[in-house]
Amino acid sequence: MSNLVSLDLLEDELSAVVRAGRYKSKRELIGHALEVLLMANPHLRLKTAVELYRRGKATLSRCAEIAGLEFEAFKEQLAEKNVPILVDETPEEIQAGAERIHKLWERT
Repeated sequence: MSNLVSLDLLEDELSAVVRAGRYKSKRELIGHALEVLLMANPHLRLKTAVELYRRGKATLSRCAEIAGLEFEAFKEQLAEKNVPILVDETPEEIQAGAERIHKLWERT
């Protein structure tokens, strides 16, 4: 069985999907594809969130949301992986992140 997506035709396939009308841009399409990939692969989702946090690309709250974990559970994962935790968020930002996580859990 051959792969559904051909790397040789990737740009053409992306353009064809956009032209089919479901997505407004390649960026939107790729964002949705990445979201589906991460939702289907919890281990990859956690590793992605840890890597984003390690590189300082997203806040602790946002990375916990990406990982699909409660704030404290994500902090435990960081500690287990020897990733230093920096307090870079206000209490309001932390609360807002917790509320986003709660909403995410309600959808799954």
